[in-house]
Amino acid sequence: MANHSNTSQPLPSWLMLVIFLAIMAVLWIFGDLFIFILGLLVMSIIFAGGYDRNPANHEHH
Repeated sequence: MANHSNTSQPLPSWLMLVIFLAIMAVLWIFGDLFIFILGLLVMSIIFAGGYDRNPANHEHH
């Protein structure tokens, strides 16, 4: 068996913000108001969870 090491780095905060804004822009352009609001709520919960688990954010506290 090959020895696989997990060297994946978490995404930087600025990249998470860019991805979030890009997804919101797609929802705004191609969806209606209900889909945008629903997507905003769901994506906020998902990205807040990912941001909270990012170890780079805990270095400053």
